[in-house]
Amino acid sequence: MSSLSLILILTVLPPDSLVCPMRVDTTQELELAVLPPEDVSLPVQYRIDWGDGETLDWTEPVNSRTEVYRYHRYRQPGIYRVRVMLRDRLGIASDWSRQIPVEVVPSLLKWFAPTLEPVVGAPALDENGNVYIGDESGTVYSFNSAGELRWTFQARQPVYAGATVEQGLVYVPALDSCLYCLDTLGRLKWSVPLGDELWAPPAVGQDRNLYLTTDKGRLVSVDPKGRIRWQVQLGDEAAGAPTIGPDGNIYVSADSIYCFTPKGKRRWAFGTPDNAYFFAGPVVDGQGLVYCGSFDGYVYCLGRDGRMSWRAPVPDEDEIRTEVVFDSEGRMYLGTDGYYLCVKEPGKTIRVVYETGDGICATPAVSAQGTVYLLSDDGVLYAFTREGRIFFTAEVAGGDKELYYSSSPAIGQDGTVYVGSWDGGLYAFYGDAPPANSTWPQYRGDARHRGRVTVRKGR
Repeated sequence: MSSLSLILILTVLPPDSLVCPMRVDTTQELELAVLPPEDVSLPVQYRIDWGDGETLDWTEPVNSRTEVYRYHRYRQPGIYRVRVMLRDRLGIASDWSRQIPVEVVPSLLKWFAPTLEPVVGAPALDENGNVYIGDESGTVYSFNSAGELRWTFQARQPVYAGATVEQGLVYVPALDSCLYCLDTLGRLKWSVPLGDELWAPPAVGQDRNLYLTTDKGRLVSVDPKGRIRWQVQLGDEAAGAPTIGPDGNIYVSADSIYCFTPKGKRRWAFGTPDNAYFFAGPVVDGQGLVYCGSFDGYVYCLGRDGRMSWRAPVPDEDEIRTEVVFDSEGRMYLGTDGYYLCVKEPGKTIRVVYETGDGICATPAVSAQGTVYLLSDDGVLYAFTREGRIFFTAEVAGGDKELYYSSSPAIGQDGTVYVGSWDGGLYAFYGDAPPANSTWPQYRGDARHRGRVTVRKGR
């Protein structure tokens, strides 16, 4: 028994927590996070086999049980397997840990297109893969799928909202109070002044009538020729965009969640128990249920009659500024001001997927493979698998940002992931799949930002 006990005492377990992206390219360093076992004798040292013939042969002693970060750059594309060995204060070494596969590709970035000023709006795409984005100078840009500039159009003040694309027309809201209607060649068809700043893209119905919000809390409907059909006053300023449900009704959020008929008649309004604000636009599913996160730290689900079906708190009950999105299996994703990407699986509570380095006000996007793409206010674009593993990360902005808006990623039909930068510019990354087959897989429901619920077959 004594010799057996001695063997157990002298056994050191390898690190049981190794975290790194599944994919990197040859231009960036792989970040590896290592966490030692709880019962190891400090200080500890680590030996890292990077899988490409290079080995970090014992780090300096680390007198902490917190994560240790080490970095490595791969020179050639391929599949590499990373493993780590641990040595405790007595000099006793563990076995190698389990291997973590890493895919190294020539480049994560497909292309980058510069803009004159910061971009905080979400990129919009047309059916040909052309991309539309505005910047703080008021310049609207169109790039083709290869990143080549097609044309520019100049508004009088900043364009912070994403555009909406429908039937060969591009609708651009600007802070000069005008909604601009352009064709896909950049020619102005019409513009309509609405008197207030416009911060969110319009929703467009199947009849091509438009619905949009203003910073003074008005919901406005504009017809296909640029004429105001009707307008109603909400109880507070509106930061998010309206949504057109499968019943044709218009859903919008401000101090409450409101439901209006297509003719502007209010059907109902729902407010939280403490009158908390709704920053993001509401999301409606194929059954007519309405989902929206609030500043009180809860996600609310309402029935068609506007009555609460359920509400669920996010961890720490932080403010919510993003829309919710759904993957093809019904998982709901959202971000919080508390730096968290969160998920709610059907019938379960909301839990944290990952804590980023800053608040999250950009809506995530989900691919058909279940990969979640997210831009945090730390300037990093994150991609996570449905299991919560980091697929890849890419820094797209490094400067400070004063607005509570960031560019929500857009997934194209070829799987390309587009995102704007408040440093100026539009990024296109190689993704893994088209958008998820759900009613609302990304900001405004689809890459055209139509804000209209389309019930897919079989759902």
